Amino acid sequence: MKLLCVEDNATQRKMIDLMLAATGIDVDFATDGREAVEAWQVNDYDAVLMDMEMPVLSGLKAVREIRQMEGGFHLGHTPILFLSGNQSADQIDQGYEAGGDGHLSKPFTSTALIGALDSVLRAANRTGPADIRLVL
Repeated sequence: MKLLCVEDNATQRKMIDLMLAATGIDVDFATDGREAVEAWQVNDYDAVLMDMEMPVLSGLKAVREIRQMEGGFHLGHTPILFLSGNQSADQIDQGYEAGGDGHLSKPFTSTALIGALDSVLRAANRTGPADIRLVL
């Protein structure tokens, strides 16, 4: 499984990397929405973890661009899980309206991250991380 994680905060990137290390998931990292769109264009990701608020290009705008390209080029749907420190209903709704498939509020545990990722993958009829043995 190949995953793109888009997060501008270096500490958060390291935390997510450590949380997913035991799953065997291959994770690429981008630090803003522009890097995310560029990485998505040249790689085949099973899913994307997308921070909502970043410099250069926000997660919301990046997801809109990805969804527009999927539609314009008749590509398959990439499951996208938004990560955000904002738990407001408006923020969560904005994520879904932009084309996100799920929302996980920061801070989160590795169990919550894997569970949320599993949910968006299964909703897209893809194998989720629950099918990967965790070595703890």
